[in-house]
Amino acid sequence: MTDTNRLVFEYKIGLLAPSQVGKSTLIASLLSEGQRMLNRETTVQLTAADRLTGNRIANADNSVTGALKARVFRPMLMPGTSDPSWFRLLLEPRGHDLPIRFDILDYPGGWLENGGEGPEHEQKWNECEAFLADSSVLIVPIDSVLLMEARAENAALLTAHLAVFQIKQVVLRWAKNRRERAGEPAMVVFCPVKCETYLSDSGSLQDQATDLKHQVVDQFSEVLETLREAAPHASVRYLPIDTYGCVELVSARWVQRPGAPGDIKLEPKYRVRPPGTIARKGLEDLISLLCRQLVDSARMQSEQTAAQREATARYSREYADLREGFFRDLWLKVSGERGRRERIAEADQEHYLEAHETTRSLFDVLAALGERRSSPRLHHLS
Repeated sequence: MTDTNRLVFEYKIGLLAPSQVGKSTLIASLLSEGQRMLNRETTVQLTAADRLTGNRIANADNSVTGALKARVFRPMLMPGTSDPSWFRLLLEPRGHDLPIRFDILDYPGGWLENGGEGPEHEQKWNECEAFLADSSVLIVPIDSVLLMEARAENAALLTAHLAVFQIKQVVLRWAKNRRERAGEPAMVVFCPVKCETYLSDSGSLQDQATDLKHQVVDQFSEVLETLREAAPHASVRYLPIDTYGCVELVSARWVQRPGAPGDIKLEPKYRVRPPGTIARKGLEDLISLLCRQLVDSARMQSEQTAAQREATARYSREYADLREGFFRDLWLKVSGERGRRERIAEADQEHYLEAHETTRSLFDVLAALGERRSSPRLHHLS
């Protein structure tokens, strides 16, 4: 929260995943799907906070739409991220001047795996790590195709391809940071992505929901244990997401890729289900989860600020009304000191009333967001 008088709430959301998982696509989807869902179901709107964010989201959306229209979809051909970039989104209740901004950092996934390559990239990755450690919420996108299609002969390489050790190190730093700031949000969401082939509620003929969750819990068991030990108060969720909703896996083969773990990499190929309409199941649950978490945190901060301002306003009023004897009171009036105290007391009272109104409005926003029920996809892991 910034600005000593006007309440402005700012939060960071970190995404933690290696390359080619789909971080950029997930970020772009948050805005497009968030706008549609919130406009339909609540009085809250989600917008890009600046033009640069709007342009980045438009470019990512155009890339996905164009690839789907080709009817045969290869994620490996989608453009990757070459430098860190920030997506800044604004959550605003209609009719209230209550901006809640959250920044999401996108970065080359290879930096997580290799810690940056060369002094310049290493420094940039250190800055990314600092952002992730300071985030209110961590989202861990996981390639469900990699989880489900790793054959027995390549099972030993799965942990390395998922970058589990690197994720655990970042999560440990994050958890220690959250423990020291217990009054702020602390949530980690494990999100298998590209789940269309494995979940029957998205049109697949097979239902491997239980197997998918088991694989996530098994592969990330050490990360989950780290969270329980270092930040037991953190909320840990599991939420599989359909990245596109209209694609189905045709094949997944391991190809030679020097530099990858074992010098091989899984290369999936999808077909597009007619009519090729994007339907991202699970994403609305993620949007609701993020909005409720951040608005609730903003409400808690607003309550604390209101209490502090109420105490300040009470003291200022008592000081302004204080009687200090006939001659002293006369001097206070003639010198203008009494008037100055009155103006300070009135300003402090106004600031308190503003904070009180903000808290009340945030309660209203929470009530609106809370009306939406979560789907059966969302589970607790803590």
